[in-house]
Amino acid sequence: MDSTRNDSNICSLKKSCVMVRVSGNDKPSANRIFSYKVNGKTIFSCSGFIIDLERGIIITSSVIFLPFLFNNSTSSTSIHSESLSNIVTPQSIEKIINEIKIEILLNCNTNVTLESIDPQLGNVASEHQRIYDPLNNWKQCRFLNFMSCNDNTMLLLNKLKNNFTLVNSNVLNATLDLSFGFVVLQLIKDREAENFEKQLLLDQVTVGNSLEENSGSPITVVGSPFGFVSPTMFLNSISTGVICNKISPPKQYSSPSIYLVDARCLPGNEGSAVFNQQNQLIGIIAPSIKSKNEKLPFTLTPVIPIHCLIAQLERVNVQPKYCLYNNLQYFNDSLSKVQNSIVLVQFKTSWGSGVLISDNGYLLTNAHLIIPSIPQILELTSSSVPPKSFPKRFYKDLLVDIRVSNSAFQGRENLKGYKWLKGSIEYISHTHLDIALIKIKDYESIIENTSSLDQDYQSIDNNNNNSYNNSNSKNSSSGTHIKFHHVECKPLLNPQHGTKIAVLGYPLIPPTHNPPLSITRGIVSNIVSVDGMSVSYQTTASVHSGNSGGGLFDMSGNFLGIVTCNAKQKNGSIITDLNFSIPSTSLLNFFNFANGQDPLALESMKNTTTNKFLKALWKLQISPSILETASHNPLQSKL
Repeated sequence: MDSTRNDSNICSLKKSCVMVRVSGNDKPSANRIFSYKVNGKTIFSCSGFIIDLERGIIITSSVIFLPFLFNNSTSSTSIHSESLSNIVTPQSIEKIINEIKIEILLNCNTNVTLESIDPQLGNVASEHQRIYDPLNNWKQCRFLNFMSCNDNTMLLLNKLKNNFTLVNSNVLNATLDLSFGFVVLQLIKDREAENFEKQLLLDQVTVGNSLEENSGSPITVVGSPFGFVSPTMFLNSISTGVICNKISPPKQYSSPSIYLVDARCLPGNEGSAVFNQQNQLIGIIAPSIKSKNEKLPFTLTPVIPIHCLIAQLERVNVQPKYCLYNNLQYFNDSLSKVQNSIVLVQFKTSWGSGVLISDNGYLLTNAHLIIPSIPQILELTSSSVPPKSFPKRFYKDLLVDIRVSNSAFQGRENLKGYKWLKGSIEYISHTHLDIALIKIKDYESIIENTSSLDQDYQSIDNNNNNSYNNSNSKNSSSGTHIKFHHVECKPLLNPQHGTKIAVLGYPLIPPTHNPPLSITRGIVSNIVSVDGMSVSYQTTASVHSGNSGGGLFDMSGNFLGIVTCNAKQKNGSIITDLNFSIPSTSLLNFFNFANGQDPLALESMKNTTTNKFLKALWKLQISPSILETASHNPLQSKL
């Protein structure tokens, strides 16, 4: 479904959203980022929304309050020694309330006229050459309460901090419950604000059921990034995207506690409202999460889903307007079904994604997930003379761990959970194709561990030798095969420039954290063809470490290729939304072999020689033309 909205919907959303700013005294030595100093006061801004219009109740992020709260603590460590309830209370806030000023800017009277600006232009010389922002109708608010995230969210955040940086840059000693908390404000209404309300210029959000949102669901974010710079430029800016991932804490039967979205979010978007396709509030933008490795940028934004805050809203006596019934599915059926074909692949210390290509358990992933952990093959790849193929003795006894969803078994689509299985390495490409072929071999284990899952499965022939009749046939005399959902290779598909696509895989979150499937969207931005055949798709979907080996699909669920690499800059920084995939037409031999259509297809791949041009092309090591050799290629392929 197209995530675009008409102007009336956008205007309706903006009526319920506000910009929030806090100003007060700060330590002279404090070096705050994304702040503004004027008349001795430090100003921070972020975003918020109206949740109860009649009472003037507003929800915003706690991040802009933390510098003042910690500035008034007796020491940098005292906050850690006290309980949260003793620190963030109306009484503790009241101690500094006279030193800080809380204001909001409503989405009213936002039309700028030259007449309102002209008087400023006449006084430019006396005002130090400054022209002040014409949107200055700030309304004062009072602090009501602080809301921390629920226990499940805090448990998940504490797990994530092992791999990511979650600390607020302005307050390094802030605890997670403070940094990822929310503040309840109340508008001090004046006659003008009441008139805005009567004229229907203001509205309040309607709370939707965030539990019904899926990975891939379109969302809209309304917020004010860099609002302190210029409200005219930034008040209630719109960005759109999809829910890429729903992360649950490591507790059985827990609901997702953090969503990751690919909508553009910048400093000041904290506290922004996140809406679904029905204009319902489903979450709030949280502070950004950063990778501990500066060369691996994390461009997805965390969202606290609203279902994690319902109890807290009731505790602080906030009664939103709810609309919790939502039966729309944002993925069409065909794209939803292919999710069962995506698996999580782990080999020693590396992990990534894989795509099932046959009902008997063959899957494709990237060779670069496997090769670094096999010294003999790694040495061969460094040789100046490329091998014809990698000897199977280097990997024939090695096993790959594969996490398969229970719904990946045909006839069991409604089952939840997953199974960890073993896979044998059948082939590692020595050519420009960054591909490895894996065969799921743990059939006996499946039967033993899934008796309640499938009483119909009988004994399975588990002879995993190299014989085509035993390992590759769809029929077995010893029983009924367990069949997997899998993608199909359609050589006649011809995606065009601008074709809308989805990338499915398991990026960012390590396997130990039980990651859910992640989905990002984009378009095909370029197609490289050689001799009339597509050899590379470039897409704009957001792709991160762990997406390698995942599937590229069009919006009808057709398999287009295997995600392989990002571009990275010369300094090693990865460009997440510039990535490349191997077209399905280049993978046809693997499909023919795995599905029993051509038992010699794999041998044909083993005998293929490396095409030096295509290998250099994939690594972005094509030299510029002679006239441009003085400038070095600033990009590399991250393989």
